[in-house]
Amino acid sequence: MAPKPSGLPHESRATFAASPERRRAPKPSRIRATRPPQPHLDRRTAIAKALALWPHEIEDESGSARERVLAQLRQALRAERRRGLAGHWAYDLARHVELLRVYREELAAVAGSDARAPCSGSSATKP
Repeated sequence: MAPKPSGLPHESRATFAASPERRRAPKPSRIRATRPPQPHLDRRTAIAKALALWPHEIEDESGSARERVLAQLRQALRAERRRGLAGHWAYDLARHVELLRVYREELAAVAGSDARAPCSGSSATKP
């Protein structure tokens, strides 16, 4: 069988698709991050977005209040982890990542406040 005539010279068929003016712009990728990166939020805003707490619970910065917030963050992380491992339809990777970020920041704040507390041991009084 004879090849079909294309109407183009035989040597330009290969260069037609490769010509710069005929190239298509690359399509944007369909893969997107689950949520765009958030700017660094202050403690109250970050906790309020991650957990359902009353404002007075969030604003209280005493040691016992921070421990309660940490306990609730741990509980929320466990629940989100269970949903993820079970393949539950309500699992949200972005929520899991945000809970983990807030938990780590709160844990560091509690550890930092403990480190700044004066030692009550006898070595603190020795020169």
